[in-house]
Amino acid sequence: VGMLVDVSVLFKGLGAVTVAAVMIVVAVLSKYLAAVFTRRTFKLSKDEQSLIFGLSNARVGATLAIVLIGYNIILAETASGEPIRLLNEDVLNGTVLMILVTCTISSFVVERASQVIALKEESSSHNTSEVNEKILISLAYPETVSEMVDFGLMLKPSKSNIPVYSLHVTLDEKENDGSRIAGKKILEKALKHASATGNALIPVTRFDINISHGIIYTIKEHNITDILIGLHKNADQQTFFGPTAEKILKSVLDTIYIYKPSQPFNTLKRIITLVPDGAEREPGFMHWFDKLSTIAKASGMPMTFFADSNTLAALKQVNDNVINGPKMEFSIFSNWDDFLIFSRELKANDLFVIISSRKGNTSYNHHLEKLPYYLSTYFQNNSFMILYPKQLDQNPNMEDILQSDSSPLGSISVEKSQLSRFGTSLKKIFASSTRKA
Repeated sequence: VGMLVDVSVLFKGLGAVTVAAVMIVVAVLSKYLAAVFTRRTFKLSKDEQSLIFGLSNARVGATLAIVLIGYNIILAETASGEPIRLLNEDVLNGTVLMILVTCTISSFVVERASQVIALKEESSSHNTSEVNEKILISLAYPETVSEMVDFGLMLKPSKSNIPVYSLHVTLDEKENDGSRIAGKKILEKALKHASATGNALIPVTRFDINISHGIIYTIKEHNITDILIGLHKNADQQTFFGPTAEKILKSVLDTIYIYKPSQPFNTLKRIITLVPDGAEREPGFMHWFDKLSTIAKASGMPMTFFADSNTLAALKQVNDNVINGPKMEFSIFSNWDDFLIFSRELKANDLFVIISSRKGNTSYNHHLEKLPYYLSTYFQNNSFMILYPKQLDQNPNMEDILQSDSSPLGSISVEKSQLSRFGTSLKKIFASSTRKA
């Protein structure tokens, strides 16, 4: 379509610019008024009106076809032999510019309206989804059992019937009685600790040739929605998550919490949460927000969110719909190169929560790859948790392809993430230009 534009015509006079301006104003205004009329007729919300306007505003195929037909119809010729067309070049250029403007407006309007509608729908249906929730606490080390159980039980609202499972996977090897006895003691300790707080756990012992496989298949068998696993003992920047957690992240698309306690949970005083750009567009946004709110409310800890302005706006909107929620504060943070400012912001009794994302998804950015270095180097003495939001199901037949970054589908996912970041940057440029104007 862009190849049809004769750019030089735009600078020969005001004819082409005037025609383009009139066409754009009429096209946008007519679709907007139609959306308003539709909203009032069917008693829709303003967000639904915006969605209708955005979806119907874009003009491409039919408009261009009509104009090209009119452009190719020659009514006569001038004395110099120039054709006199039914629709001249000004109309053709104006049409192409109208297509550019209307498609751009539609993209931004639809994206914004659909996010708002999706958040409202998820918020309204979230309370009914509690019956399907199941929490799994994976226990590996006896010295962290109490902290892991405390945190796992905090994910469940008070007086809720959400089942909480405690899992220990024992390697299925011959003459490995020592591991079996150790696993039994870990589960007994977890049950006693939960009972002391007035809660109940469902113990699960699994024997498997691989720990990650044991956890993954337990998740599938019991339809687990929230998985809590601990950071392994020897975590450093090279092997931060370890092979077990990495395999779980690749194979499980539900909400995963990787927790590293440095002190008892009941000694923590505040929750500092860092949220990446675009996290509000992830499928699991409402779920993890609800879980963090539940933890803060049950523990009496205030929360402070750090994110860019768009994400903070979505967080505030969701928080406004929460009745008797915890105390929350919101601070703008958009430059991830300044991540180390949190080493000064965090206090000894703070819980540092980082909302991450699996590679190739909407809120993923390359700065998340530096988390192992930052956390293992500068935050060793802090309690922190890395949260991976729930993602939509993918084709199970493509699982092996998705595990390879060099695969076609993996490349498409990375390119999709890059295009999403480009779109966000473009919107910021338009927004700043509009404010200056």
